[in-house]
Amino acid sequence: MTPVPFFPPCLTVADFTNAHAMLPLIELDRARVERKNARIRPLPDARNHLPFTAWSLYHAGKKAELACSFATDQIDHIAQCFANEHHRLFRWNGEVLRLTAGVTDVYESAAQASRARLVGEGMLLLAMQHEGYAFWDRFDLLVKRALRKQPLNHPESVRRARAVSKRLETGRVGKRSDFVVENAKGQSALAEAKGGFLSPFVTRDIKSDLRKALQQITATKSLIFPQPAKTYAVGTYLREVDDLHDEGSLIAFVDPEGQDDADLTVELPPDWVRRGNYAAWLLGMGFAEAANSLRNGVAHEGLRVSLPVKRIGSHEYAYVITGAGLNPRNLRRFLRDFRHHWPHHLAEWFFFDPGRHEVELSIIGLRVDVLDSISVALTSADANPLLGVEPAFEIDIAPFGGSVMPDGSMCGAISTENTREIEFREFTL
Repeated sequence: MTPVPFFPPCLTVADFTNAHAMLPLIELDRARVERKNARIRPLPDARNHLPFTAWSLYHAGKKAELACSFATDQIDHIAQCFANEHHRLFRWNGEVLRLTAGVTDVYESAAQASRARLVGEGMLLLAMQHEGYAFWDRFDLLVKRALRKQPLNHPESVRRARAVSKRLETGRVGKRSDFVVENAKGQSALAEAKGGFLSPFVTRDIKSDLRKALQQITATKSLIFPQPAKTYAVGTYLREVDDLHDEGSLIAFVDPEGQDDADLTVELPPDWVRRGNYAAWLLGMGFAEAANSLRNGVAHEGLRVSLPVKRIGSHEYAYVITGAGLNPRNLRRFLRDFRHHWPHHLAEWFFFDPGRHEVELSIIGLRVDVLDSISVALTSADANPLLGVEPAFEIDIAPFGGSVMPDGSMCGAISTENTREIEFREFTL
């Protein structure tokens, strides 16, 4: 088991816990975006604002990153810490999110595009949660898994499978940012993330970005059944702190439309989105075999694993430890005392005395009832146990330093002070 680390020792819980920001949500008229010569500027006033913390943004970004691949030999690559790569790119002051000065000049274009894509996908997930969607998976991987699961027992089924695969690849060359999102009622929507980090005083062609997103969605949404009732094109555009452009950082989106008729469709099992959603987080927790089995609907005997459990608010969460760092609140005192009592401190650190409060453990996990449902989905023939998972949108996590999402996924940090009385539970994964 190789858990994916969330943040390395150079960043601490305090860095994330005290970091808050928001972005205005600006709704654009779909007809104007789709018409070639129609104008969208000046942009309309924001419909409302999307508040978020550093924890929640990095949680969302890590979920997007983990959903990219499930090959075991790629776990080490996926384990690159999203938070460490991105935290110092932003100004966190409780106001509109801004990039730090000079960010757009520091990275070459390819690196900028990669970072902007991950941040944009993370913001897309947060925006979809704001609309009531708790579960998600990548569109192209979702369809390919469903195709592999369908029986090819006569020439017509083979022909249809090849036609769908060809159409999927034709519309997806170089693009992997389409997502299927799902709410508590099992209603799905198709969402596409666009955007970028904007150089100072540059006016971005937002209309062109969203128009391309709508075209891409139109070309692919009719491939699945049941067809998503809604589609969202969402662009996240971030500016530097010193940029005096009339338009600040913002999220621009186009509201949903209805369904299309389709001649080629792939039928998705009812729990397919949720399987992909939770399999991504299982991979982050280090359970690669269970993740692949859950994601592909493959029977899995499972192994009994014992995981520590922590209560956050009104729910319990099973978790794995992904790293350790020093608590900045007590680090100065520790360094001062170390000079005078170094033999004693050296012994404590060598044997990792859990009574030391200077150590913080980074953790990721899942709500216990969710993990129980996953165990059933992996090891029994019960029909769609994941459909019984109820997302929780109103979550009081204080004083926990971290993030909890409606689907029950959790990441954050605890001090070794909190590990003196640990309860363990067994799960089959």
